[in-house]
Amino acid sequence: MLKVGCAGFPVGQDRYWRSLSFVEAQTGERMPRPQTLADWRVGAPPESEFAVLAYRFITHGPQDRGFPAAGRTLTPARRSLCGGFRDTLEAHEAWLSTRAAAEALGARVVLFETPESFQPGPDRLRDMYRFFKALTRGRWTLVWSPRGAGWDGGLMDRICGDLGLIRAFDPLRARAPARGAFLYARPRGPRLGILTEDNMSTIRSAVAERPAYVALSHRAAFSDAERLCGLPGAGRGRAVAR
Repeated sequence: MLKVGCAGFPVGQDRYWRSLSFVEAQTGERMPRPQTLADWRVGAPPESEFAVLAYRFITHGPQDRGFPAAGRTLTPARRSLCGGFRDTLEAHEAWLSTRAAAEALGARVVLFETPESFQPGPDRLRDMYRFFKALTRGRWTLVWSPRGAGWDGGLMDRICGDLGLIRAFDPLRARAPARGAFLYARPRGPRLGILTEDNMSTIRSAVAERPAYVALSHRAAFSDAERLCGLPGAGRGRAVAR
């Protein structure tokens, strides 16, 4: 089973849902209003599926690209407490907002994307372990999408095994994780242009062994997602998360 979609809606939702059955909701930098979330859910076909990006006050500090614009309304002291999975009021409130969005959208997957500044270290790992071990998960499968080059594949797989996470990966740059009931692929395609046939073949091979989600985010994401939906088993089908 392969579920193909985009990061956000690059085209109108009516057109989007005619071709695709999965979307990675862009709730990380700006949390939509409850009515907007409700409208997204009502406008989606019954078989469609959402993944929710965790509100980045959990993962990103004010120095990181992608820090939420709402952070400008916080005092400097409160901004300094954001990010890194730290045990702060800011992270707790951000998780409550993320959980509410996941509930409103009927999401099965919640994705935590860490910035390039979040690199291995005793303090970082302590805070990450404490955050996820204390989290009430409900029905959601949690996916971790690390950025930056400082993470060793073996270490990431061990962390995911310890914390019950699925590790997202870029099939154009790395091998699929060894563990996980399903794969979550986030290919970084070209800023301009489309995925090549070789790119398509690489993605196809990377997600062939297990159920998978593929979320595209480059400029031609929608047309390339439509092309990927031509793969055997792709497109409209049952959810793969458990």
